[in-house]
Amino acid sequence: MAIEEKRLYPRLTLKVEDGYFVHFLCPDQASLAAPIVNLSAGGINLVVPEATRGPIQEGDALILKQIAGGRSLSFLADIRAEIRWIRPLDGGRHLSVGCKFMDLAEPVRQQLSQFVHSERMSRGQYD
Repeated sequence: MAIEEKRLYPRLTLKVEDGYFVHFLCPDQASLAAPIVNLSAGGINLVVPEATRGPIQEGDALILKQIAGGRSLSFLADIRAEIRWIRPLDGGRHLSVGCKFMDLAEPVRQQLSQFVHSERMSRGQYD
Protein backbone atom coordinates (compact mmCIF):
# COMPACT_ATOMS: atom_id res chain seq x y z
CA MET A 1 0.00 0.00 0.00
CA ALA A 2 1.34 3.44 -0.95
CA ILE A 3 2.01 6.04 1.71
CA GLU A 4 -0.65 8.73 1.60
CA GLU A 5 0.70 12.26 1.20
CA LYS A 6 -0.75 14.38 4.02
CA ARG A 7 1.08 17.58 3.17
CA LEU A 8 -0.73 20.47 1.56
CA TYR A 9 2.02 20.72 -1.08
CA PRO A 10 3.81 17.66 -2.51
CA ARG A 11 7.55 17.82 -2.06
CA LEU A 12 10.42 17.03 -4.37
CA THR A 13 13.08 14.91 -2.69
CA LEU A 14 16.62 15.80 -3.71
CA LYS A 15 20.07 14.44 -2.95
CA VAL A 16 23.09 16.59 -2.20
CA GLU A 17 24.59 15.15 -5.40
CA ASP A 18 21.73 16.71 -7.42
CA GLY A 19 23.47 20.04 -6.93
CA TYR A 20 20.59 22.26 -5.82
CA PHE A 21 21.81 24.88 -3.34
CA VAL A 22 19.93 27.65 -1.60
CA HIS A 23 21.43 31.00 -0.67
CA PHE A 24 19.79 32.73 2.29
CA LEU A 25 20.36 36.06 3.97
CA CYS A 26 20.25 35.54 7.75
CA PRO A 27 18.86 37.98 10.33
CA ASP A 28 22.43 39.14 11.14
CA GLN A 29 22.94 39.83 7.40
CA ALA A 30 25.33 36.87 7.08
CA SER A 31 24.96 34.67 4.02
CA LEU A 32 24.03 30.99 4.36
CA ALA A 33 24.49 28.56 1.45
CA ALA A 34 23.32 24.97 1.83
CA PRO A 35 22.25 21.95 -0.22
CA ILE A 36 18.50 21.38 -0.58
CA VAL A 37 17.12 17.96 0.37
CA ASN A 38 13.48 18.68 -0.39
CA LEU A 39 11.40 21.47 -1.80
CA SER A 40 7.70 22.22 -2.10
CA ALA A 41 5.45 25.19 -2.73
CA GLY A 42 5.16 25.43 1.04
CA GLY A 43 8.79 25.39 2.05
CA ILE A 44 12.29 24.03 1.84
CA ASN A 45 14.48 21.60 3.76
CA LEU A 46 18.24 22.05 3.76
CA VAL A 47 21.29 20.52 5.41
CA VAL A 48 23.86 22.68 7.18
CA PRO A 49 26.99 21.93 9.24
CA GLU A 50 26.34 21.73 12.98
CA ALA A 51 28.56 24.79 13.46
CA THR A 52 25.79 26.84 11.82
CA ARG A 53 23.53 26.17 14.82
CA GLY A 54 24.62 29.37 16.59
CA PRO A 55 23.77 31.89 13.86
CA ILE A 56 20.34 30.38 13.06
CA GLN A 57 17.52 29.48 15.42
CA GLU A 58 13.96 28.21 15.13
CA GLY A 59 11.66 31.13 14.42
CA ASP A 60 14.30 33.16 12.55
CA ALA A 61 13.16 34.87 9.37
CA LEU A 62 15.52 34.31 6.45
CA ILE A 63 15.45 35.82 2.98
CA LEU A 64 15.88 33.34 0.13
CA LYS A 65 18.11 35.17 -2.32
CA GLN A 66 18.67 32.43 -4.91
CA ILE A 67 18.50 28.73 -5.68
CA ALA A 68 21.40 27.55 -7.80
CA GLY A 69 21.82 24.30 -9.71
CA GLY A 70 19.76 22.15 -11.99
CA ARG A 71 16.85 23.81 -13.74
CA SER A 72 16.49 27.54 -13.33
CA LEU A 73 14.54 28.64 -10.29
CA SER A 74 15.34 32.32 -10.78
CA PHE A 75 11.70 33.19 -10.07
CA LEU A 76 12.47 32.31 -6.43
CA ALA A 77 14.26 35.40 -5.18
CA ASP A 78 13.77 37.67 -2.20
CA ILE A 79 11.35 35.18 -0.62
CA ARG A 80 10.84 35.34 3.14
CA ALA A 81 11.11 31.99 4.92
CA GLU A 82 10.76 31.14 8.60
CA ILE A 83 12.83 28.41 10.24
CA ARG A 84 10.20 26.06 11.65
CA TRP A 85 12.49 23.35 13.01
CA ILE A 86 16.13 22.28 13.32
CA ARG A 87 17.07 18.62 13.88
CA PRO A 88 20.44 16.87 14.23
CA LEU A 89 21.59 14.50 11.48
CA ASP A 90 24.30 11.84 11.17
CA GLY A 91 25.45 11.85 14.77
CA GLY A 92 25.22 15.61 15.13
CA ARG A 93 27.71 16.66 12.46
CA HIS A 94 24.96 18.24 10.37
CA LEU A 95 21.55 19.75 10.93
CA SER A 96 18.35 19.40 8.95
CA VAL A 97 16.60 22.76 8.77
CA GLY A 98 12.96 23.07 7.75
CA CYS A 99 11.75 26.45 6.50
CA LYS A 100 8.26 27.59 5.60
CA PHE A 101 7.80 30.15 2.83
CA MET A 102 5.98 33.20 4.12
CA ASP A 103 3.76 35.49 2.05
CA LEU A 104 4.62 33.72 -1.22
CA ALA A 105 2.74 35.36 -4.09
CA GLU A 106 0.23 32.96 -5.66
CA PRO A 107 1.77 33.12 -9.18
CA VAL A 108 5.17 32.21 -7.68
CA ARG A 109 3.60 29.39 -5.63
CA GLN A 110 1.94 28.03 -8.78
CA GLN A 111 5.18 28.20 -10.75
CA LEU A 112 7.02 26.38 -7.95
CA SER A 113 4.25 23.76 -7.77
CA GLN A 114 4.61 23.16 -11.51
CA PHE A 115 8.38 22.78 -11.15
CA VAL A 116 7.98 20.30 -8.26
CA HIS A 117 5.36 18.31 -10.19
CA SER A 118 7.51 18.15 -13.33
CA GLU A 119 10.65 17.13 -11.42
CA ARG A 120 8.77 14.51 -9.38
CA MET A 121 7.43 12.98 -12.59
CA SER A 122 10.85 12.90 -14.27
CA ARG A 123 12.47 11.38 -11.14
CA GLY A 124 9.79 8.74 -10.64
CA GLN A 125 8.70 10.13 -7.28
CA TYR A 126 5.03 9.37 -7.96
CA ASP A 127 3.54 5.92 -7.39
